Amino acid sequence: MFPIHSRFPKEMAVIGRLLVDYGDLELDLMNCVQVMRGYDLNSTLKTMFRVRGETSRIDIADGLGRVPYTAVNMASEFDAVIAAMRQCLKIRNRYAHAFWHDPNQGRALCYVSLEELAKEVDEVRDLTSLTFFYIDEALLLKQEQFLSTPARSSTT
Repeated sequence: MFPIHSRFPKEMAVIGRLLVDYGDLELDLMNCVQVMRGYDLNSTLKTMFRVRGETSRIDIADGLGRVPYTAVNMASEFDAVIAAMRQCLKIRNRYAHAFWHDPNQGRALCYVSLEELAKEVDEVRDLTSLTFFYIDEALLLKQEQFLSTPARSSTT
């Protein structure tokens, strides 16, 4: 076990659930789309999941579901689901691509994004210009609650 995990077990448990549960949201989105496409599971699944990348899957689901949802006057509800999925993806990616750090030796968990630093146009000579993003269990639980409700509640 990595030391950061042992110092912040509650937070890391929630982060693990966020990462795993995002896949369920993608499956929920696919089901929302395939139902409106006449229960066409085969082509909906293959179209959405043959591509790699969560953003692409959301974009494809939007393209496949937009016309059927608009036809039954549910475009605004579908927009809400797509927007919620994009927000859930941002939360997921924040942690999936994070490098964990404990600058305060067990008092505050934080992460850094090397992707942020890689986008800088200036030469990178050290890691001191990284931004530390501090998180706590309360924030993570709030994000977990958000991920547990958007696609399931927005279409019912």
